[in-house]
Amino acid sequence: MIQARTEQEWVVEYVKRKKHPLPVVLGTRGTWTGNGKPMIILIGFTIEDVFVLGDIYGVSHHPVREMKEKQVTYYAINIIDKKKVKEIIKEWKEP
Repeated sequence: MIQARTEQEWVVEYVKRKKHPLPVVLGTRGTWTGNGKPMIILIGFTIEDVFVLGDIYGVSHHPVREMKEKQVTYYAINIIDKKKVKEIIKEWKEP
């Protein structure tokens, strides 16, 4: 059975499993959605990390969200542009 998780639940579980969590890119398999549309979420545990991810994916101009969940603070950038999301998913699928 597949259980849907919120972004915050996913991040908290990830941090619990990792001694030193690294920045992550959620949605590269096309399974992460917002309002029924595929999206990519860049997550960093420092503001610098999320800015670097934003630069890598060409979305450093997008707004950065600071999220505080339980004892975890992280920074996130949503990518919702359909063309950009498809491009990133394709990039992650290529060998």
